[in-house]
Amino acid sequence: MLLCLLLVPLTTIIGQVRDVPPTLVSYEKLQLLDQYISEGASIADLDDDGHLDIIAGSIWWKGPLFKEAFTYAPVKYFPIIGPGLEGYSTNFFTFPSDIDGNRPIDILQVGVPGTDSKWIKDPVKISQPLSTEMVEKPTYLNALRNVCHESPDFVDVTGDGRNELLAFSEGRLVLGIPPLNIGDDWLALSISEKDPKRFPVYSHGLGAGDINGDGLIDLIEKSGWWEQPEAWDLSTPWVYHSYPFSPGTGGAQMYAFDIDGDGDNDVVTSMDGHGYGLSWFEQIENNGKIGFKEHVVITDRATDNPYGVSFSQLHAMKVADIDNDGILDIITGKCYYAHNGRDPGAEDPAVIYWFKTLRNPDRTVEFIPYLIDDESGVGRQFSTGDLNGDEKIDIVASNKKGVFVFIQK
Repeated sequence: MLLCLLLVPLTTIIGQVRDVPPTLVSYEKLQLLDQYISEGASIADLDDDGHLDIIAGSIWWKGPLFKEAFTYAPVKYFPIIGPGLEGYSTNFFTFPSDIDGNRPIDILQVGVPGTDSKWIKDPVKISQPLSTEMVEKPTYLNALRNVCHESPDFVDVTGDGRNELLAFSEGRLVLGIPPLNIGDDWLALSISEKDPKRFPVYSHGLGAGDINGDGLIDLIEKSGWWEQPEAWDLSTPWVYHSYPFSPGTGGAQMYAFDIDGDGDNDVVTSMDGHGYGLSWFEQIENNGKIGFKEHVVITDRATDNPYGVSFSQLHAMKVADIDNDGILDIITGKCYYAHNGRDPGAEDPAVIYWFKTLRNPDRTVEFIPYLIDDESGVGRQFSTGDLNGDEKIDIVASNKKGVFVFIQK
C-alpha cells in the first residue's frame, strides 16, 4: 500500500489552514501482525546475517523481507481493553543490545511499570518458527528490578560504550548498569535522592541529551534536567535544574538536539501521553544561566496549528533525519487506546506523523506535519532505522492494532 497522502493539502480541517508543502517522502505500509502482542517494536540484526530484523514482544521477523517470523519465548496475544491491567501487554519495551559484549544480540524486556526487567541472552539461539510450539524456554537473567516510568530508555549515558537502563526505580531516578559477570545483579546508580512521590511507578516524559554543551550526556525529565558531573563518582546525585517542560502529566520520550541551528541543544517533548500537545523549547540565556523558551507545535485545537493538525495520546516519539537534509525531524503519533479508550480523542484515527524541521531565513523554525498513516499508531515505543540499506529512514511500530513496518520509498 503506497501512501500518496503526503502531496495532498490538509483542507478538510474547519478553518483557514496552510497547504502542506509537497514532499518527495512517502512510505509503503506492511502489517506484520494484526493482534496485540506488545506496546513497543525494535530493530536489530538478531541472527547476525547482515540484515536488520524487527522485534515486537517475543516475536521477531527476519530481514530484509520480514516474511519469516520466529519466537524466542512463549507467545501471548492480549485483549485491547479490560479492567485494571488486563487490557495491556506485559511487554511494553524491547531493547535489543549486545549486553554482555558477546554476540549475538541480547534482548532486554521492560514490562508494565513497577515490574522487574528481563534479560534474554542470545535469543536467536533458542528461536523457533512462530508456527511451531516452543520446546526450549528462555532463561531470564538478572536485570534491573522495579523498573518504573512509562518512557524508559536503554542508552549509553555515562560514555563507557555500554548502554544503561534509564528509568525510575524504588523512588529514585536511576541508571541500571548491566553486570560484568553473568548472574550478578544489575547496579542501580542513583541520579537523584530517594523520593517516592517525586519518582512514582507511573510517570511520563524522560530522555537524555547534552543540554549544557560540555560533551556529557545529561538527563531530561518533564519537570527539568539533571546535569552529569565531570568525572562522576557513580554515587553523588547529579545537580538538578528545574524547568516545566511538560508541567502536567508529561508525554513520552524526550530529546535534546539543535533544532534552530544556533549551536546549542534545544528540547522537544509531547505534553501529555494521554492527552494533547507537542512543543519544542529553544535554549536561551537567562541571567547568565541556561533557560528555555517554549514554541508550541500542536495543541488540542486544530486551529492552533498552521496546518490544521491535532491528535491525542502522543505516548511515543523519536527523532531522525527523515528527508536526508542533514537536520533531525520529529516522528510521533497516537498511542491507540492508551487508557483502554478512556483518553480524550481515543476514537480518532490512529495516526503517525513526521514533522519536518524547517529552519527559516529569519532564524525561526517551523515543524511541517506530514501524515504517514492513519490506521496504526505508535504504542509506547517505536523505532527508526534503515531496514533495506537504501540510506532512508524506515519505521516499525507495535501497539493494540498490531505490528507495522513503514518502508520509505
